[in-house]
Amino acid sequence: MQKKNLIVFDIDGTLTNSVETHQKAFTEMLLEIGVAQISSEFKTFKHHTDSFIAKEIYKIDQKKSLSKSKIIEFENGLTRKISVEIINEILGAKELIELLETKTDFGVCYATGSLRRPAEYKLKSIGIEFNKIQLVASDIINEREKIVEKAIEDVKKFYNVEKFDRIISVGDGLWDLLTAQNLGLEFIGIGLKNKELLIEKGAEVVYENLSEFEIKEKKTVGTIGYQQIAGIQVKSDLETNY
Repeated sequence: MQKKNLIVFDIDGTLTNSVETHQKAFTEMLLEIGVAQISSEFKTFKHHTDSFIAKEIYKIDQKKSLSKSKIIEFENGLTRKISVEIINEILGAKELIELLETKTDFGVCYATGSLRRPAEYKLKSIGIEFNKIQLVASDIINEREKIVEKAIEDVKKFYNVEKFDRIISVGDGLWDLLTAQNLGLEFIGIGLKNKELLIEKGAEVVYENLSEFEIKEKKTVGTIGYQQIAGIQVKSDLETNY
């Protein structure tokens, strides 16, 4: 099916129940590469990405930059530690991705603050198949906005689309919402942990999990209708005027 629209998914806490596992492995690997003291909470850093936070913490503690070889060591170790844990999906994740890909005009891509190898492992762990061009991680970019922008540009080539009519960002954290707002994207929140905060900061829709996921079309002409696809309800205009 030709893709006219796009959904950009975060991974940790959005598709995979892996936030605590990732943070634990991240902290352990900082210590393993020589950091003696982690001087700040992760959420206080300017950019909420693995690459930026690891580099900043290492520089503060070691008084020198994190070398390329150390970054590779860090990423490999992070993947190894995560891979010994059971990674479960956020309820409905795999089914939703498959439905979007096969039965709707929404394409999908993945934009994550995680380093690439751990991100790939998490998606594969819950049975999500993807082309490498659909995933952009923080191994090449530090800033969340630029990660999302690159994910959108890359996936245009994958779907052979010049421009998407709609782009919806889906995430569980404040950083996901702020990134979407900064880029002028629609946003759907996932999870109860940050629901109140997300709504307070401007999110209009926050679902408990992905089994509740609905896509609400912007009303243009006609009456709102509902299309039920294998348990996932996709709202759409009966008459659409693009």
